[in-house]
Amino acid sequence: MEAASYYFWKWADNDLPGRPLEVHAALLRGELHPALQLFDARPLLGRLQEAAAEGRLLGEEWDWQAQPQASPEKARFVFVTCPLINASKERVVRFWDRFVPLGLSGYDEQAGHLIPCLRPKLNCFITGQYPHEAAYDITEDDLPFLLRRIRPSRREPWGELLNPRNSVVAIAEGRRFRVEWREVPDEKTPDRFTQWRARDGRRLAALGGKDDTQALPTEIDPDFITYAETLRIFQAFLRGEPRPAQYHWRKISARPR
Repeated sequence: MEAASYYFWKWADNDLPGRPLEVHAALLRGELHPALQLFDARPLLGRLQEAAAEGRLLGEEWDWQAQPQASPEKARFVFVTCPLINASKERVVRFWDRFVPLGLSGYDEQAGHLIPCLRPKLNCFITGQYPHEAAYDITEDDLPFLLRRIRPSRREPWGELLNPRNSVVAIAEGRRFRVEWREVPDEKTPDRFTQWRARDGRRLAALGGKDDTQALPTEIDPDFITYAETLRIFQAFLRGEPRPAQYHWRKISARPR
């Protein structure tokens, strides 16, 4: 069974960026990166013991070590070797249910990015077409380049910008985008959310406000907006602003709070 190595850590309550490669390098040097803080690792160690007990029944091997070992209540990080988290959907769900509620983050050493499902320090941009090239703690100057990487002519033509709690996603169709904004009330329960879709109010009004627009070309479908509008929405999200009021936001899904 394929094994992997992971670092669990806790983000500091500040606005300093924490790009995973830099944080990992600092820990290897024995330094606490300024984007991190000491944390009580004992709840994590308890969850790891539970996971290892279950894993033994499946032939899995788990091992871990808090640093410093003598003071897990003031840990810099916890190093874990275990089966590959994203090897199957079942394993991802098991990981999500057990570890996400702890409010920690961490690093997949082999993959070179954050552990799946765990939150970035400030933000993270991912695309379906470049799944292994996440960009962390980006600025507004980075957005035009990242959005233009979403190519409608390829498979998985979407890009998503996430902060520690919420996200906004753009799905390309021709020269336009469908943009959806997700809000999570509690970062420890990310499966409980509300999601809206941006709609062009002018085109919606021209259609008489009808929702039955599935057969319309994207050029006149109110569910698809221009690149410039998509960029403005992503900029607002990056600045921590609410959903821009000039768009009609239709609630498209919700999980119970």
